[in-house]
Amino acid sequence: MKKAIWITLGILAGVVVLGIGGYTVYQNVHYGDRWYPGTSINGVDVAGETLEESKNKMLELYQDYKLDIKGRNDGSLTISGDDINFSINMASQWDELFEKQHQNFLMPFSKVGESTIGYDVSYDEAKLENCLDQSEIVRGSSTYKIQNPVSAHAEFVKEKNQYASVAEINGNKLQQPAFSEAVKEALRQGRVEMDLTDGQQYPDVYEKPEITSEDEDLNSQVSLCNNAALRFISWNMGEGVKEQITPENIAKWITYKNGKIVYNNKAVEKWVEKFCLKYKTVGKTRRFKSHTGKKVAVAGGDYGWQMDYDKTVKQAKKALKQNIDSAKTEAYISDPSGANKKGITISNKPVYLNTAFKKDYVDFVNDWDTKNYTEVSLSEQMVYVFRKGKVAFSCRCISGLPVEGRETTTGAFFIKEHRQNYTMVGEDYKTFVEYWVRITWTGTGFHPANWQPWSRWSKDLYKTNGSHGCLNLEPSDAKRIYDMLDYREIVFLHR
Repeated sequence: MKKAIWITLGILAGVVVLGIGGYTVYQNVHYGDRWYPGTSINGVDVAGETLEESKNKMLELYQDYKLDIKGRNDGSLTISGDDINFSINMASQWDELFEKQHQNFLMPFSKVGESTIGYDVSYDEAKLENCLDQSEIVRGSSTYKIQNPVSAHAEFVKEKNQYASVAEINGNKLQQPAFSEAVKEALRQGRVEMDLTDGQQYPDVYEKPEITSEDEDLNSQVSLCNNAALRFISWNMGEGVKEQITPENIAKWITYKNGKIVYNNKAVEKWVEKFCLKYKTVGKTRRFKSHTGKKVAVAGGDYGWQMDYDKTVKQAKKALKQNIDSAKTEAYISDPSGANKKGITISNKPVYLNTAFKKDYVDFVNDWDTKNYTEVSLSEQMVYVFRKGKVAFSCRCISGLPVEGRETTTGAFFIKEHRQNYTMVGEDYKTFVEYWVRITWTGTGFHPANWQPWSRWSKDLYKTNGSHGCLNLEPSDAKRIYDMLDYREIVFLHR
């Protein structure tokens, strides 16, 4: 029984061997003068064709030869054989390839598939280079923009209010030497198509970004930038108003260099300057009700709010460098909620060089006591003290002689000090007065002047008998002014 099985298996094996051998013989006979199935040469299908048929096919194909080039961003270029005087001759490699494919009798299809060979080709190289140089795919056009590659980088994303890694942009700018060589190689092979978007076949024809998303330093850069930028530096200005430096602001002031964060100090100082000027009311034009009941506009002077710029710059720079717990930063990155924002907020109190009576962030110059103030009309040589919106006291005065260095200044000022038994000292005088109420730091103030000829006072007396800039008063009026005017009260001096 076993012997019969083995005999049967032997017969079957022999049949199979004979079948394979017979099929192999048939294939070799059938394809003895033909290209094997699946054969293509330089991208052209020649399977089942004789050597001469395939040569004729190729020659016919190249009679109206064109090389179609596909580039990135839908770029394209067609090179016509006529434009570059292209011609081709079947090289000996063609016969060698055919012979090599048929040399293995037992494994006839072992060499099938795509083959690449060179031809004897000729073309005008100068015309080819001109064709490439002037092409849209190289030079660009109104409809095909050339985009340079952009490296992957850390960038502040407004929508997320944080730094993130932005992937590189490959662009479509060709490396002309490499591109030119690739085209010449395609011509040598007689190819009719080139796909430059195939990065494996053409890895070097396009310019590449210097930094890619795989760069190890990039994640470190994102982390360092977030640690520096993710903070809110706040100032409580009162009246429910706050000013703050935001991560978006800081992102414009920092750069990453050699593994460190570098701050643009000038940009920080410029922001602080703008911040301080926003709330500065010193020197602004104010309109007040004069003794006539009409509104008078007065500009200049030193009354108003003014922040201390130098100290505010120090506050800002200190807060920028202040270490914030990384856990709080990471919490904000994951969830930029109000609670997490609070964790990375640094609060400051505004520091002022000068203050005023009140704050009004709807009308900034509405910063003075509109019911209680003093008006000095230099044209009338009169002083009017307002209390509760009405003139409570008025008196005559003699202002500075209208010459350079002695003329009384105009503007809105504040009362700076009250002194009794005070000696005024100037370049050419030293005068004792019983009462002194300072208006400006440069020397203007109210004081008695019993040396003035009050019996013949007129509003023009100051033109010939004026002071050194102070407001001379009769002794009794000087005492009244001394008692009525309050420290830091606003005084309007106008002509």
